[in-house]
Amino acid sequence: MGFTEGHVEEEREFHGRVFPKTLLPPSEGGRNSCGELVELVAEERVRLSELLGEHGAVLLRGFAVGSAEEFSSVVEAFGWDEYVFDGANRTEVAERVYTASAAPLHVVIPFHHEMAMIKEFPRKIFFYCLQPAPEGGQTSIIRSDVIVEKLQEKVPQVVEKLERCGLKTILRARRESWQRMLKTDDRAEAEKRALETLACNSVQFNSDGGADFIYGPINPIKEFNGNKVLFNIILGYENVERSTYITFADGSPLPSDATDAVSKIIDENNVDINWQKGDVLLVDNLGVQHARRPGKPPRTVLVSLSR
Repeated sequence: MGFTEGHVEEEREFHGRVFPKTLLPPSEGGRNSCGELVELVAEERVRLSELLGEHGAVLLRGFAVGSAEEFSSVVEAFGWDEYVFDGANRTEVAERVYTASAAPLHVVIPFHHEMAMIKEFPRKIFFYCLQPAPEGGQTSIIRSDVIVEKLQEKVPQVVEKLERCGLKTILRARRESWQRMLKTDDRAEAEKRALETLACNSVQFNSDGGADFIYGPINPIKEFNGNKVLFNIILGYENVERSTYITFADGSPLPSDATDAVSKIIDENNVDINWQKGDVLLVDNLGVQHARRPGKPPRTVLVSLSR
């Protein structure tokens, strides 16, 4: 007997498919241990891959996955190749398992596709909740094709210009940020590594020690698996380590009705995953953006990336 189909209160439906797809332990037999989950994944890995492609996100809930090592065994059961990127500010805590963002919990992490500004990005993301926050700290997800569809309805002329003209994005990183990301404090070596691994066109070092990574022209709307998705962000952001400045590739600013429309679409169509201990969330990084809501500690959500 396989998984039992479940639901979460926050789920939405797009094109007749629930988002996320929730799978629970079998209804009979008490098969909810991590070992049982590993066996179920091995038995149904083809179906699970199909569900991820259809729904964009799959939540495995109700299983007693109690440690980073047990989560690692679940990841391995899928049989997907590991994605490794040395520039991420993450610590390996078990085989193929890493800490998530080091940003303080009170800081919002905006919606994005994982490592979208890197030449080779992961295709699939596993999130695992070892310790849910006592308040807040949800991981939020949204289908990126829904953003494009609704943006086309609201501001079709902007979508047309995005695809025709593209964007110019400047990622401004503080000295500590780019040195940690590129694992060197030598500017010449940093520029070489950035051009090899990032999707940027050039690097400019600033008098304050920071660096500008310049991207573009880049079409933020890409097509994966027959769906057009907003793969690169068009809403700028700023935090203590880095900030982004985004214009059309010709230097003209994005109109406020476009950025307002994106913000509204995201607000109206995202799903907050209210974590429960032991949850494993699979996300299709080619079709779904994710974010993190502010929360209070303690919170431990770990990640694993696959090709």
